[in-house]
Amino acid sequence: MRRYLPLIFGGAALALPAALAWVFLHPPRRRHSKTPRTGLGLAYERVQFSSLDGVRLSGWLVHAPSPRGLVILSHGYSGCRDTMLPYLHFLHAAGFTALLYDFRAHGWSGGTQATLGLTEPRDLQAAIRWVECQPGLQALPLFLLGESMGASVSLLVTAQEPSVRAVVADCGFARMDGPIQKRLETLFGEPMGKALAPATRSIGEHLLGTPTARIAPEEAIGKIAPRPVLIIHGANDALVTPDHAHRLHAASGGEAQLWFVKDAGHTLSVRTAPDYADRVVGFFEDALR
Repeated sequence: MRRYLPLIFGGAALALPAALAWVFLHPPRRRHSKTPRTGLGLAYERVQFSSLDGVRLSGWLVHAPSPRGLVILSHGYSGCRDTMLPYLHFLHAAGFTALLYDFRAHGWSGGTQATLGLTEPRDLQAAIRWVECQPGLQALPLFLLGESMGASVSLLVTAQEPSVRAVVADCGFARMDGPIQKRLETLFGEPMGKALAPATRSIGEHLLGTPTARIAPEEAIGKIAPRPVLIIHGANDALVTPDHAHRLHAASGGEAQLWFVKDAGHTLSVRTAPDYADRVVGFFEDALR
């Protein structure tokens, strides 16, 4: 029996990281509790389209009267499209049509596995393809706005899609490997989170089939210029720490605009900064000009 103890203890030591890695890639689905109509009093259309690898995606299209442009809104990891309603509120008031959608394995979209930004760019690219096929939308100037994982995906996609006029990235990560440890520290406390991170990340990378460090908006952002980029980050963000914003800004060659919101936590700037709407709308208006 004693000779099996190392195997027993080794297996037990890997059980928790393996379970955590599985949960990271299969987050509990959050279904929207509000729609544009119930949350903001706005009419909307339910739309569906397929990702570039065939995953069925679900979304809302909200028309603005006499639209000046169209903004595709991308939510964060473990969220869904109703988390983007605060952005929709001021964008609609400013005359922008908006498309909100759920990433794969989130909300009402298909798919069983989230990939932390590895395959989600295919979802956003599918949203762009869908817009480009709609007669009433295809001529509108196109913008992207995302928060957290959606921010990073928006940067990755803008670098590949020349039709995107400008992009706003709120609390996006520069590279995916860091936020995994921070999330574990939030769940279990700093010492245990640090201890669990290497094994959890290693098992997750095995399941993904690629190192998380390869999910790297900081390697793509330099390809976006001369198109405008606005990086927004909560100064008190403990999940995706502010150094990610500094790294993204540096990787842009200083071309991107960088705005830290005082006292804001992760993705809370839109609710914290009184001038958030004015800044984002002004940024898009400058891009239109």
